[in-house]
Amino acid sequence: MKLRKKAPKSLRIGIDLMGCDSAPEDIYRAVLQLLQEDFPAQIIFFASLEVSGELDSSLEIVKCSQVIHMDDDPIMAVRRKKDSTLCQGLQHLKSKKIDAFVSAGNTGALLLAAKTTLKTIRGIDRPALLALLPTKKKELAVLDVGANLSLKPDHILQFAAMGIAYQKSRGIENPTVGLINIGTEAKKGTPQLREAYLKLDAMNRDKQVFAGNIEGKDVFHGNIDVLVTDGFTGNVFLKTAEGIAAFILEELESSQETSFSHVKHELANLRSRMHYAEYPGAILCGVNGIVVKCHGDSSPETFVHGIKGALRLVQHGFLEKIKSQLG
Repeated sequence: MKLRKKAPKSLRIGIDLMGCDSAPEDIYRAVLQLLQEDFPAQIIFFASLEVSGELDSSLEIVKCSQVIHMDDDPIMAVRRKKDSTLCQGLQHLKSKKIDAFVSAGNTGALLLAAKTTLKTIRGIDRPALLALLPTKKKELAVLDVGANLSLKPDHILQFAAMGIAYQKSRGIENPTVGLINIGTEAKKGTPQLREAYLKLDAMNRDKQVFAGNIEGKDVFHGNIDVLVTDGFTGNVFLKTAEGIAAFILEELESSQETSFSHVKHELANLRSRMHYAEYPGAILCGVNGIVVKCHGDSSPETFVHGIKGALRLVQHGFLEKIKSQLG
């Protein structure tokens, strides 16, 4: 597929073609289709030497001699594979050669490389992965969903600040925060969660920000804007929610009742709202750059949504806004 010649574009999005379960050629073709739709940004591909030889030479391609695989040890991979697509993408982001970077590669390696290459924003000790989820009322920012398996209470407090800043950047004037727990009472949960509750509750001195503990069954009521937790709990919660949503939708769609056209239409709308492919992956909050982490098993469609999400973050000045809010 040859691209039409178009005027130069000022915004530049870097795309890691490697490290995803989907074939790099499939992601590449999906991105080409996106560019044919007059996508308002330039795409810079990061690909292995083998793959890059098969790509359109009229596009900007950064040819890398190494690839970080899903089963690579993150620490060793980041140390030894400096010329990997993942590491080179982050280096380009650091040097302002691109405005955002999208990858579906090794999560641990991406987190470590981003933290060491881009550094963290002042006041943030641990970057967090933020994902948006649909609820009955509005979209909920959940963090962390996989970056940190264990945390100190102060880290959870920082996650709350980042979640608030993110939702404010989306136009929510006074975001509220909930702490996922096994009960709503202040003394529920582990010692770390009980201490985190007290620190979050201190945010209510001037106005109501912290809504208290939230049980898993109440998350989708949509009464809060930000949900904070450790990365282990958040990742299990996210994937469980995705699995249940997919199961329910498939059961409804296979029912004989869905022969009615209006029911099919409503189910299509519901699937669009609930299907994770419609959301732009997880945002790596807390580092000095815009990084979007797509699912390792991302389809080309999902990856394209990640690219669109990264562009929106750049256009809306997300990084500057989150720095301002945290400051």
